[in-house]
Amino acid sequence: MSSNAVPSPSWRKDVEVGALSHVGMVRSENQDHWAWWEPEDDEDLKGKGRVLVVCDGMGGHNGGIVASRTTVEAMLESFDKSATCNLKRLLSTAIDRGNALVRTKGQEDPALRNMGTTCVAIALRGPQVQIANIGDSRAYRIHDGQIEQATRDHTYLNDLIEIGLLTPEKAKNHPERNIITRCVGMGDVVQVDFITRPAEAGDLFLLCSDGLYNHVEDDEICECASTYAPEEAAQKLVDLANSRGGEDNITVGIIRVTETPPEFEVANREHPVDAAEDEGPETPTPIMTIGSDEATPSIPAPIAGNPGNDITALQQQVSIDLPRTGMKGWMILLAAELIILIILQALILGH
Repeated sequence: MSSNAVPSPSWRKDVEVGALSHVGMVRSENQDHWAWWEPEDDEDLKGKGRVLVVCDGMGGHNGGIVASRTTVEAMLESFDKSATCNLKRLLSTAIDRGNALVRTKGQEDPALRNMGTTCVAIALRGPQVQIANIGDSRAYRIHDGQIEQATRDHTYLNDLIEIGLLTPEKAKNHPERNIITRCVGMGDVVQVDFITRPAEAGDLFLLCSDGLYNHVEDDEICECASTYAPEEAAQKLVDLANSRGGEDNITVGIIRVTETPPEFEVANREHPVDAAEDEGPETPTPIMTIGSDEATPSIPAPIAGNPGNDITALQQQVSIDLPRTGMKGWMILLAAELIILIILQALILGH
């Protein structure tokens, strides 16, 4: 940043951010992508807030990388062009655009036909946050030393847990734990969960791919994120997951709310149709970082992030999880198994 830059207003310093992605100790390529987006224009920031995104791709060699990167890049472009001040609509439109691009690329290239990606994103503006989730990446809120998983895992096993056919303990090592029931790229329409939470001074919001929570317990995540600055905490959590096997790519993004953000009077700038947002004057370049194996500084600087992955092989490549590749086939199997299990459960209860 140049020495004659205008100092940021104090309300721009109400959060600290740190993020890191790592290929892990087994995989040869990192199929995760993350991004932090913050408008440089103060009025845009007051209206659209800031956004952190984590995507975990799937779909065989290259497919997962393409899906997650395509989704993140499409979302960043959507945030930048959007005229809406409705955080839910901001996230929904961005994910829809990502899904459309992933579907288009999959139809154009047979090698990418079954690719998809999870997506968890959090938009912060004023004293509340809006979370969007599809897949099994997670968002946590840490408040007063207590951690809450704010999102619901869209997985086959979680469905079984919720209807009482499986315990969380048995699910941890279940052979079908990698089957997801929703993702970006699965269909023309995506079903996204939206969650609203307050943002108070001292709160922490953490987004991660399953490569973290499959190795690190929630209470450990809470202690580490609460003890260290976001950038250092992200590094320590990645290191901890790797020390326990690092069987998957690991991505962690942490936001610390240093003071309760002010609530701004936001003018209604929404357009009746999204297409209208594609036209109009150019907006200032946002503070934006997109990457895979790079960490943001605690206070993001206006830099052009490297969108590439570090795919240096740490070990010989192992086969990709098959349950997360053939989406349509697994959805049919999932539906059939759920129906059978529900019938069996009903018969058991009937006796």
